[in-house]
Amino acid sequence: MSFYRSYLSLCFRFGKRSLFLWLMVLNHCTTVGFHSDSQRAAINFGPPAEIKICTILETGVSEEETNKLFDYWNEELNLYSLKVIPLIYRKMARPGFTGGAIFSYLYDLELEPGCDRILYLKGRTIGDIVYEFFTLGIFLGVGLKLEIHGAVDSKTHSRGYIKSKYISTLQILFTSPESTLVHEGYHMLGCGHQLFMEKCYIQIQKIKTLAREKETEEGFFPTITPEGKKFQTRSAVLSEMQ
Repeated sequence: MSFYRSYLSLCFRFGKRSLFLWLMVLNHCTTVGFHSDSQRAAINFGPPAEIKICTILETGVSEEETNKLFDYWNEELNLYSLKVIPLIYRKMARPGFTGGAIFSYLYDLELEPGCDRILYLKGRTIGDIVYEFFTLGIFLGVGLKLEIHGAVDSKTHSRGYIKSKYISTLQILFTSPESTLVHEGYHMLGCGHQLFMEKCYIQIQKIKTLAREKETEEGFFPTITPEGKKFQTRSAVLSEMQ
């Protein structure tokens, strides 16, 4: 129990609450673990590699905002000689209000040639503003934080979404679009949640090695789930999603 309290105290700034609150906040914490420079320096991540992200911009999200988010993400990925390349896939209205509706849309998309991952950048609508006030009331009343800022699919870790526009004080207090993107970006590399990032470092080393294997589709940066399931071709990803 002390493990969770030590970890969550760094993600939550309002002092001690109930155990139920701590566990709920864990799901929204904006880190997948804490860095260890010495552990990371001991790992050979191999030569530079690129990941092509087919990016869907919701109405109201600009290419300039997208590029700034990716610049921030690349600062983090530079630790592993990795770089993400945003490819503007399409611009569109949100396919539904909930994260589930967004994923239902994303699940139907193929990884087209030139795409290694698909990322949806969620904007901010009138409905979002109403929901923010609602969740703020719930948070102030019972200490429960309901809002989710991003997610990655659990089957292939090949597609996900983030909330790319934050306005409310509560949102800014907990996270930012940049930190959310880095967080979900680690999930797209197959990293789960842990206290320290040694397992994530090893996972990134494995996926970069997998990308260089002859069985991996040419021009495709593969995916590995936290459980170790490998997807080395776009067709294998599609089969898993169906």
